[in-house]
Amino acid sequence: MPIYRAISKTDAATPEQAADFIRQDTGGQVNYDPTFPVIEEADHFRVPVFSMDGRAAMPLSVVRNLAILGKDADGNDLKERSEFESVGPNPTPDRLDEMRKNAAELQRLLKF
Repeated sequence: MPIYRAISKTDAATPEQAADFIRQDTGGQVNYDPTFPVIEEADHFRVPVFSMDGRAAMPLSVVRNLAILGKDADGNDLKERSEFESVGPNPTPDRLDEMRKNAAELQRLLKF
């Protein structure tokens, strides 16, 4: 069963333009699903869509406006990070020692 997105006929005059409008509006994250037909209604097109990352994506304009308000795509507050904060997990001291040993071994191998 496809997921449809409604596009007003003021935004697109043809089904092809409606499919292109969705791609441009979401920055390429949501695309037309050509396995299902575009349904033409009186004042809008219902375009079957899929998301490139497997989840439903909001229009890029909505995401930008949420960011201005300090919210993420789920409506949660955005958290500020210091410029040096790691995005990934914090390694344990044992893992840091292992990484240092691996780096030293790699340097030794590269010298020969």
